[in-house]
Amino acid sequence: MSKFRYGCETYSWVMSGDKYLDKYPHICEIVKKAGFAGIETGAPIMRRYFEDASLMTEVLEKNSLQFAALGFSNQWRSSTMSNEERKLVEKAFDFVKSFPEPRITLGHQSPDRSNLAERQRNAIACVNEIGKRAVDRGIACTFHPTSGPTSIFRTPDDYKVMMDLLDTRIVGYCPDSGHVVNGGMDVYDIFSTYASVIRHVHLKNITVDKAWAPMGEGSIDFPRLLKILHDAGYRGWIDIEEESSAAKVDPDIATLENGRYLTNTLLPLGY
Repeated sequence: MSKFRYGCETYSWVMSGDKYLDKYPHICEIVKKAGFAGIETGAPIMRRYFEDASLMTEVLEKNSLQFAALGFSNQWRSSTMSNEERKLVEKAFDFVKSFPEPRITLGHQSPDRSNLAERQRNAIACVNEIGKRAVDRGIACTFHPTSGPTSIFRTPDDYKVMMDLLDTRIVGYCPDSGHVVNGGMDVYDIFSTYASVIRHVHLKNITVDKAWAPMGEGSIDFPRLLKILHDAGYRGWIDIEEESSAAKVDPDIATLENGRYLTNTLLPLGY
């Protein structure tokens, strides 16, 4: 039996615009059919399921799925959160506390890379503040950097700053394999270097030409990544995500195909 729990990150449906807003019965049916054990998702696509966690609980139980994590992001431009930002965080806390092993995957929104050093310090200061509040509520937090051109945590130098500032006693690192490669880094080195502070994982594929790809069609050797995690003693969630153009057109088919990759390639490894 696998020591990892494999979930599905629902961003493929988010890319389809408004088509799947509030459609969690359908999404969970596909995720279950694909063979995943749980889902990771964010408030914007959940709509009423975020406002009333009992609705999400009902859908998850119907499909024998777990709630792996809530994705939550903001800009956090100041060194401390505003009252409005704290209210949003508390709402996220209240939601995830409805599920066993509550977890939040924190992200950062950024329109540009101006005033980079100051904004990096401010963002991580707020992330650490959230982590402290989360610990007090019995909630686990991880930080998930992305690799878009405006991201303030996307390059090797950015990652050094991020790890120097992040209080990993209370906020773990959530690597996203695709974003690591897209940011110009060696994904195997990143997973190995920071293995001791990895507490949640996103697997996403990308080609050598930096195009998002299905799990079995890009440049990343996922069995190698799983061995790194296994050897480091990791035992948490691994959530599979796809941002390819094909996933945007038909997220159902993309998810089912990734489920086949999970079943045929990853699960037989025994990790």
